[in-house]
This record gives sequence, structure tokens and C-alpha cells, in this order.
Amino acid sequence: MGQYHKIANLDKKEFLHPHKFGDGLKLLEFGSSGCGTMTGLAILLACHNNRGGGDLSSTNPIIGSWAGDRIAVVGDYGNEPGDKCLGVYDQLDSEEWTDISERVIEAMCEDAYLRQSFKESGVI
Repeated sequence: MGQYHKIANLDKKEFLHPHKFGDGLKLLEFGSSGCGTMTGLAILLACHNNRGGGDLSSTNPIIGSWAGDRIAVVGDYGNEPGDKCLGVYDQLDSEEWTDISERVIEAMCEDAYLRQSFKESGVI
């Protein structure tokens, strides 16, 4: 079956859900995605954006909002004593955590190429 993963911001208690980006939950499924989860993560981590060609042409405040935070790719098998992110995956569905995937996708869709990619994949 395999292990499922999500990307968690341990400081803000926010996370990205790969399925919402049209990706699978297995590490290599979303890790090799061209315009999905990993692009969303890059936008969240961008310290500098909207300064030239190749940047996301947007001033959306979500861009760069994870820069400098503790980020982890957490798996559903992470329940063994000594795991660095012990039980975090299981906590993501609690009220303490917020799935910001749709907000990130909204910012990504300000780019025509990414918007078209999401349309073609059925995400939007």
C-alpha cells in the first residue's frame, strides 16, 4: 500500500494536502509533480517574489508566508518512538491545524500557465 504524506508547517500549524493539487499522497507521487504540491511549497517558502521574469506575478500575502518556518513532510507511518515528527500526520485533521491548500492554489492560479495546468488536470 505505501506511506501517505502531507507537508506541514510545524510553527503555524498549517499544511498542504497533495490531493487538492491533483497529486498523489505518496512521496514520489507529489515530489515529482510539475505544477502541483511542490510548486505550492516553493511559493510558500519564497522570500522574494514578483521581482522579475519567472516569478509568480502576484502580491498575494500567502506567498512567502512560510519562509523561515519549520517545515516537514510528514507520513502516516510516523508513529514510532523517536520519530522526529511523532504523530504529526494524525494531528492534521484536528481543529488545531489548517489546510491552506486552496488558498495556495488560488494564488498559483493568478499565473495563466498554472491556471491552465490546473484546469487541464481537473483541479479547478
